[in-house]
Amino acid sequence: MLVMLYAVAMRVLFRYEQEQVAAFVEEQPTYPELTLRQAVAGYVTVGLVVVAAGSWLPFVADVLAQQMGWGESFVGTLLVAAVTSAPEVVVTVAAVRLGAVDMAMGNLLGSNLFNVVILALDDLLYLPGPLFADVSPAHAVSALSAMTMGGLAISGLVLRPASRVLRTVSWVSVLLLAVYLLNGLYHHLHGT
Repeated sequence: MLVMLYAVAMRVLFRYEQEQVAAFVEEQPTYPELTLRQAVAGYVTVGLVVVAAGSWLPFVADVLAQQMGWGESFVGTLLVAAVTSAPEVVVTVAAVRLGAVDMAMGNLLGSNLFNVVILALDDLLYLPGPLFADVSPAHAVSALSAMTMGGLAISGLVLRPASRVLRTVSWVSVLLLAVYLLNGLYHHLHGT
């Protein structure tokens, strides 16, 4: 079901982007000094570094949780998630600096969609039985937090908040941060 929903979401986003991308692409500068071969080589090199680091990360996180006496759900939900989200942060900040706000939002929402569909692959590869049967119930709080944050993001996209808190960020951003911090506090106090 997750894979099917992911495919539908990607198709809807693809159609939307087809309508939007033409105007944006014409306005962007080109990089004649960078060849396609150089771009692909750089992309593959950095991709391999990310895969290697990502493969090593669960082992480091497990040792960290044991050494610090923290719960695995706390370390996984907050620390591993923060580290693995670093590439999305870089891309999002770069997109915002270019003025490509839709690209920044698409990057974040698409990344979250992809992370959820990974659960379907994990479930397939987890041989002892259904994946969800063996995870800590503490992750239900993270799932509820993620759904709440998704709802807030959708509300922000639909309602388009006009005011800012202390002239800096919207109320939606404040609520997103609050839900994230409350989830982290829950896992610190009650996680496994």
